[in-house]
Amino acid sequence: MDQQNWVSMISEHEARYSSQGMQDGVIDFICDHIEISNKYCIEFGYDSTNWDDCLPNTKYLVHERKWDYLLMDGNCHNPDINLYQHFITSENICELFQQYDVPIEPGYISIDLDSTDIWVTDALLKNYRPSFFSVEFNPNFPIDAAMAFPNDTNESWHMDRVMGSSLKALSMMAQNHGYALVYAGCYSTARHHDAFFIREDLIEPSYIPSLQTFSDTHVPLHAVCVSGRENIYLDYGVWLEHKDLQKSRGAVPKQWKKYITGSFFQRLRRKQKMLMHKLGFAQ
Repeated sequence: MDQQNWVSMISEHEARYSSQGMQDGVIDFICDHIEISNKYCIEFGYDSTNWDDCLPNTKYLVHERKWDYLLMDGNCHNPDINLYQHFITSENICELFQQYDVPIEPGYISIDLDSTDIWVTDALLKNYRPSFFSVEFNPNFPIDAAMAFPNDTNESWHMDRVMGSSLKALSMMAQNHGYALVYAGCYSTARHHDAFFIREDLIEPSYIPSLQTFSDTHVPLHAVCVSGRENIYLDYGVWLEHKDLQKSRGAVPKQWKKYITGSFFQRLRRKQKMLMHKLGFAQ
């Protein structure tokens, strides 16, 4: 075991080899500091039919560290690179893992669905115990907002701030399964907003940072929502306590919703842009 707190140094090793942002260096550094039973990685969604266009989190592990792997996506399919098309839900994720003989303790899982990520991850962690995993979080929320995208396959990302769940909500979910948040990308510097979690039995408890360590990850990044869809979100803390959809939605503080809808002038500008686009005018 390392004599120094290596977890606190993860951000110093951010680097991009083939990933979209600086996830590669983070993944490489974590692999060098924890015990990994199975050199096997899974990535979904994988938004391409080849290795070069997608900028995946797993490419470095597969090509440089020679890990076995599985790729899945709702739209893309290419068996030549172990990429299979499936619409992934919390109901079918474990069945899909069984179908493709994913080991119970894979080395790493990368999750990026832009929507129901928190529920899919929660479902798979009930049966699978990866050494570490990453999930894309919604950086438009501050660190104290436990906002969860609903477990509803009819809802999806519309290229605005209604996408995925907040970092706090994901951390609460992961803690319930024995995983610790060790790193979260700040888009302003790392060019990504993935959160990384390590199984708690693989790290020294004193190395686990507090949630407040990642307060700088709040970066208003996407277009404000003008459709009223901010009301689909749940207060994840209330959900964990009551498992009641309506109560969880009703408990969301108005201030949390404002991080999605923005100011009056931001909404007005957004509507103007949408109208100009609809009329065919250049913006």
